[in-house]
Amino acid sequence: MIPSDSMLQQILRPVGQDLAGVRERLLAYLQNPVARQVVYMITAGGKRLRPALVLLAGRSGKYKGRYQELLDLATAVEFIHTATLIHDDIIDGSLLRRQQPTFHTRFGTERAVLMGDYLYALAFSILAKLRQAHVTTFMAGVCQQMSRGEFREIDSRYDLEVTEADYLQIVRDKTASLVAACCYLGAYLAGANTQTVERLVEFGWNFGMAFQIVDDCLDLIGEERIVGKTLRSDLDKGSLSLPVIYLVNTLPKQKREELFAPLRRRSPDRHFLVRVAKAARRSGAITQALQTAEGFIRNATRAVAGHDGIVLANTYEQLARYAVKRNR
Repeated sequence: MIPSDSMLQQILRPVGQDLAGVRERLLAYLQNPVARQVVYMITAGGKRLRPALVLLAGRSGKYKGRYQELLDLATAVEFIHTATLIHDDIIDGSLLRRQQPTFHTRFGTERAVLMGDYLYALAFSILAKLRQAHVTTFMAGVCQQMSRGEFREIDSRYDLEVTEADYLQIVRDKTASLVAACCYLGAYLAGANTQTVERLVEFGWNFGMAFQIVDDCLDLIGEERIVGKTLRSDLDKGSLSLPVIYLVNTLPKQKREELFAPLRRRSPDRHFLVRVAKAARRSGAITQALQTAEGFIRNATRAVAGHDGIVLANTYEQLARYAVKRNR
């Protein structure tokens, strides 16, 4: 079986050289002594999915004519994504990210908050250089949407009445919005035609939804050394992911109250987290959640299939399959 990271590298080979250019720009922008504290996160083997989607979408337009702008856009996107990871890790109390200590674990919470803010500011200074007001305004709206998703998730903690629809809206705001934005802005900046832009955005929304659902399944049943980050941190903080919501809905009332009593008391411990993970696997809740993810992937694949304007359509299809097969 091919390791997940190696599989992704093979899929992204068509833009591999350009992604190397993005990495060089990331490091070039981090020459400031303060900013260089985050270099280890940039170089720790992240998936680079979001900048890759920017570059892939750009291939469906005037790629060579907009090459430098697309590299800058991809760089800004990766800075925004890294900022969200730093802040998310603080909120979740995570100790590991990309098999490395999280930023707040290494440098402290105060520096981590400030570094996230710094990276957001750096990203928008790069976007401003593009002199494309729509691109900057659009990305600002996406960042607001991601924050709204975080607020919704925090407000729903420890609530066993959270529905599948509630969860999917949180994922749409927190995760899929940025993925879809990468597809949209890459295609828009490169001047792709309207139908192509719309199809790529549809791919991005569905791919982002599926990716996060699979992430949440891996958070329950994955191995930390393989996934590369702290597991079960969402449930530890009282956030119910899709497989947990499915589990809650399948259990009889008495069993549900017994299993989730620590969550009701707002005192989940390691034993509780393990019990819920095992129950989710036994009940079929994990399988059900993965089937939901596969439904989104089918939608993503349909969006890019049979459309001549989409360059490297096969790469999108491979990415879609990767989203539901990784680390399994």
